[in-house]
Amino acid sequence: MRGNGSWALVTACAVALLHGAPASAAEDRVEIKGKIDAVTVYQGQALVTRLVAIPGPAGLKEIAVTDLPEQVVPGSLYAESAEGIEVRSVLYRLRHVTKHDREEVRELEEKIREIQDELERNNRLAQQLENFKNYLSRLETFTAVTANTELTKGVLNAETLKALTDFIFEKRSLMTERELTYSKERRELEEELRTRQRELSELTRGSTRAAREAVIFCNVAGDGGQLRLRYLVNEATWSRSYNVRSDAERKAVTVEVNAQVQQLSGEEWTNVKMSLSTATPALVASAPTLLPLAITLQRSAADEAKASADREYLFRKKQDLAQRRRQIESTRNNTFSDSLGYGAGKGLGGGGIQQNAASTPAGKQGLSLSANSRQEEALKQLDRELNRVAQEAQVVDLLALDKSGAASNLTKSEEGISVSYDIAARTTLPSRTDYQLIQIASVDMKADVYRLAIPVLTSFVYEEAVVTNDSKLVLLDGPTTAYVAGQFVGRGSIPTVAVGEEFTVGFGVDSSLRTSRELLDKEEIVQGGNRVVTLKYRLAVENFNGKPVNVRLLDRLPTTKGKEAEVTLIKTSHELSEDQAYQVDREKKGLLRWDIEVPAQAIGPKAFDVTYEFKIEYDRQMTIAGGLNDRR
Repeated sequence: MRGNGSWALVTACAVALLHGAPASAAEDRVEIKGKIDAVTVYQGQALVTRLVAIPGPAGLKEIAVTDLPEQVVPGSLYAESAEGIEVRSVLYRLRHVTKHDREEVRELEEKIREIQDELERNNRLAQQLENFKNYLSRLETFTAVTANTELTKGVLNAETLKALTDFIFEKRSLMTERELTYSKERRELEEELRTRQRELSELTRGSTRAAREAVIFCNVAGDGGQLRLRYLVNEATWSRSYNVRSDAERKAVTVEVNAQVQQLSGEEWTNVKMSLSTATPALVASAPTLLPLAITLQRSAADEAKASADREYLFRKKQDLAQRRRQIESTRNNTFSDSLGYGAGKGLGGGGIQQNAASTPAGKQGLSLSANSRQEEALKQLDRELNRVAQEAQVVDLLALDKSGAASNLTKSEEGISVSYDIAARTTLPSRTDYQLIQIASVDMKADVYRLAIPVLTSFVYEEAVVTNDSKLVLLDGPTTAYVAGQFVGRGSIPTVAVGEEFTVGFGVDSSLRTSRELLDKEEIVQGGNRVVTLKYRLAVENFNGKPVNVRLLDRLPTTKGKEAEVTLIKTSHELSEDQAYQVDREKKGLLRWDIEVPAQAIGPKAFDVTYEFKIEYDRQMTIAGGLNDRR
């Protein structure tokens, strides 16, 4: 009796070890699928929240949350304790399950068993026939010996010998026919068995699947309750896009914020609260450790000093370091899911003492502490690597000639801001390969609509609007599709726009306007040691519409580095724009802008003209050889 009790205890402990939870006579095991309640989609991953109802009565329970998706990140499993439920541990488990519950499968298996029984019967009859053949051979030998003896003695019984001989030949003939029958029957049965087995194999192919589960060990008080299980999944992402709509009068602009969501996680998101975020999910909560920066001085050759000061070299170096830093940060953020690899039993949890894959149940914490130590050591190593990369970047700054160098301009963070959008209504999103469009919001915004003419670049005149983001949403950069009075007019893009900030939206070409640029006069003289070139241009805008139109007319003056040449605007037929933003950039970029009103039917000779004249003065020994300098 004592031996049986000891063996039962050993068996119970072995089962507990296999299940990854403490063995207890008081615990109950319950399988629950749970309901997906909320999803936050990131760039490349999604955070899924399941509601899991834990039944009573009170006591220790092992809850297996089944049907986790194929793309689950095991290290991200986390369960929150709820009222009346104390979470003790959360484990990830991968089981291989074979299902043969379909009617056609059962019928095939029954048929195969029948064929196998027939084959067994055939084999036994064939063996019996073989035994009878051996008996006949012995009888034939006995008959021949006996006949020979009797013939020698002169007492041969001819009738008996004839009867035995006829009997032997008759039975041999019958056995030959039965052998052929059994052989044919066996061949047909074997062929049918192979056919049925192939059918069964085709039918049951894929029926063996990997069952992914979150095993929650918890203490339930009272009648139970509901807890939340959260986990990350891969193969989920989203991108933003916008529809910008204006009415026929161009008095209002509506911005529709859309998201194109793709999820291939392997599970259906049905009637869930959905959020979209540009943040990067991280499993590490602590900031990296900043180590002291130590530098050394050494005597360097002149060519080495020149290489150190080379702006292009420093620019590339700083870029490489910034990319390396981002890679290390990404690895660090996911250390607790990647450091031990993904596999059966690996996981993290919350709400109590939550074990990972290396945890040992039944109170033994050695392996768990070992796993934590490896994770902590991995974090320390990544922190040291982050400090090393940052040290190299700071040394590059020290080697740069000044703060305006290309290298120093990269000290700012290159990551975008983190924004989250909450979808107002619950959403259903199946697991599909294609992108699915979801509208985040539709917001009416204030807009200042105008036409933009740039005759130096194109004869077309475009319609644009300066829109003020007076919503409560930050608009991230993305493509736009523009509509006017319900008609598609073109595509464009908008930059990242903060709340209260202005941005420009294009509404395509205004076919009722046309613009042109003409060189009216050019004069070149030499004064002292300088060459002076004077040019006069005419900018024209034609309006085929029946009403006046406000137009922003743009042109530009040449710009030079330093004081290589002096460019002076001599006169203009109309005053330049007094817009404050334009005035700030005017001198630096050499741009010219006129805010004009083009009268109705200003066509041909009646076109609205703007003329301006400027001069450029430079050393007579020099010549103009290059294009404009991009100073944006």
